[in-house]
Amino acid sequence: MASDSARCRCTTTSWITAGSAPSASDARAMWLMPHVWLCLKRMTGELTEAASSVSNPPSASIGWNVATRPLYRAAGPVLAALLATARPAVAQNPAPPAAMAVGTTEWSLTAGAARGIALLQSSGGERYAVTHLTWGRVLTDLRGPGWVRGRFEWTVELAPLFAEWSSGRARGVGLSPLGWRWNLAPRGRAMPFAEVGGGALWTSAPIPDGTTGSNFTSYAGVGVRLLTRGASGLIAGYRLHHISNGNRLRRNPGVNAHMVSIGWTALDGR
Repeated sequence: MASDSARCRCTTTSWITAGSAPSASDARAMWLMPHVWLCLKRMTGELTEAASSVSNPPSASIGWNVATRPLYRAAGPVLAALLATARPAVAQNPAPPAAMAVGTTEWSLTAGAARGIALLQSSGGERYAVTHLTWGRVLTDLRGPGWVRGRFEWTVELAPLFAEWSSGRARGVGLSPLGWRWNLAPRGRAMPFAEVGGGALWTSAPIPDGTTGSNFTSYAGVGVRLLTRGASGLIAGYRLHHISNGNRLRRNPGVNAHMVSIGWTALDGR
């Protein structure tokens, strides 16, 4: 009678365990362990004790229980681990890979147009267009507080085509080896940034008139990437762009201009 009762309770316990959702928490799995241990004990321990009591003296039965009890207790944690690892992979939500981890490189090609403004010594009115081929490398992981939290990126920017048409027909090339971008934490597919940088510009005619064709450049601006296909997409930005001869001449009016640009960028985390 006791054996039949044990089977009933064991069957009920087994049914509860089998009916548990595969995605049950580890805490629930551990809660079921005493029942599983009781089930194993009733299926094996009591039958063994009954058989041993007929052919062996009571001392032998006691010895058998002492030897097997640690096995029953050890079975609980093992089954708990099996239940924990049996949950389907879809129930797990791994974090998406970082879009700009340390070591990520970026290549972008942009084209922009600028219009000079009257600021400081510059008179304004200059108009020019420029293309940029930019390489960048992320140097730090996320750092900083609140909404300004971001990553540093070093950029090297080549201007293979510079064209000015307001006061003449100057053509030229430029290079900005010292560019720094602060890439803010992504907002979905949008990846905003702020940037500063500087370099040099060589043109076929003086810019502005009456100065020189070899100038220094500097800029400060903001922009955003809109990733459309994996780790690549559109990039757009605004810069306050400055051209100056660095006071190498008596006259240094310089050029200050609003510049807007748009292009394509691609990130590579390998």
